[in-house]
Amino acid sequence: MRENMPVKTLPRILLSLALAVLCFAAVPARAALVAGLYEARVPVADQSSSARSAALQQALGAVLIKVTGARSVPSSLTPLVGDAAHYMQQYRYEQAPPDPSAPPAASPTTPSLVLWARFDPKVVNDAVTAAHAPLWGAERPRTLVWLALQDTPGGRLLPATDSSFLMQALQSAAQQRGIGLIFPQLDAVDRAALGVPDVTTFAADRIRQASSRYRPEAVLVGSITPFGSGQYAAHWQLTSGSEQQAWETPPGDEVVTAVDGIEVSADRYAARLAVAPDATDLAGIPLAVQGVTSLDAYAKVLAYLNALTPVRAVHVQRMEQGSAYFSLDAHGSLDNLRSALMLGGLLAPADAAGPPAASVAPSAIAVSAEPLLYRYVPGP
Repeated sequence: MRENMPVKTLPRILLSLALAVLCFAAVPARAALVAGLYEARVPVADQSSSARSAALQQALGAVLIKVTGARSVPSSLTPLVGDAAHYMQQYRYEQAPPDPSAPPAASPTTPSLVLWARFDPKVVNDAVTAAHAPLWGAERPRTLVWLALQDTPGGRLLPATDSSFLMQALQSAAQQRGIGLIFPQLDAVDRAALGVPDVTTFAADRIRQASSRYRPEAVLVGSITPFGSGQYAAHWQLTSGSEQQAWETPPGDEVVTAVDGIEVSADRYAARLAVAPDATDLAGIPLAVQGVTSLDAYAKVLAYLNALTPVRAVHVQRMEQGSAYFSLDAHGSLDNLRSALMLGGLLAPADAAGPPAASVAPSAIAVSAEPLLYRYVPGP
């Protein structure tokens, strides 16, 4: 646990909170934490040692893609793949689920096998860092996808209930890159708020209003249109926090074109959130969080800060007038930290009004004395 609270710096009320927060250890912060980053499933022909060895290498390769943010395993990490068993925590065999898009078998066949493997997060992270590769933690934007497909008269939006091959391909691509997708229900509420023309024209206000019910950290809007015989092109717009990015996908197969939206989104997230291999340590970053007026709020904020990948240590400074003051030690850039703080819907940027930030001890890396100002956002 990276919490560090020197007693001599804490007023009595904060000391009481620090002790009582242990009772709230099970209270989850609303962090955008993606589960299963260090796990993978790989099909295997049988349970032989040779098949298992090959599958473990494939599984570790899949994990390394997720934790580095790259589309393929970085060359500096290739030796790790060859020694996959060294990083493995556990594995098991599972029966592969049936493919809903496959035709019924003419006769019974032997069920396909899948090897599930989990790798040691700390050992993998240390190896990635030692190999000077980027490291992307579990904080990843929950991404709401509004996708307009112009493959029918008048077009259509892709709903959460869709089970087509295209939807399976989108979900598979997101899983391979380690990001979570949300698709709209397209119920009466959604249909009243947004239509195909709103998505194809990227109507910002209507999209923002329609998206609010899903509480996403990012919104991906795509419009896929026919382009010649069997070809489709796409326009995309990704909004995450205050950042908005747009790009185009050249003509190609409809599924490949759709998957490109997921791949590029993952690329953009990794560029902003992954800690660079040459990152330095920062110490004494002042953080002020307003609206921390209860033990529950304090416990959630503290748990969230401790869970963030860039954060190495959290030092509680004081509580004052409904605000909590921290000093953070971090690995990476301030941009990495700011981007991580915005995820999960727990914290939002705050106005500068309020008591001055707590003083912090000098650090090896100079950090601005101006505090990062956020406010606690109560859950629904």
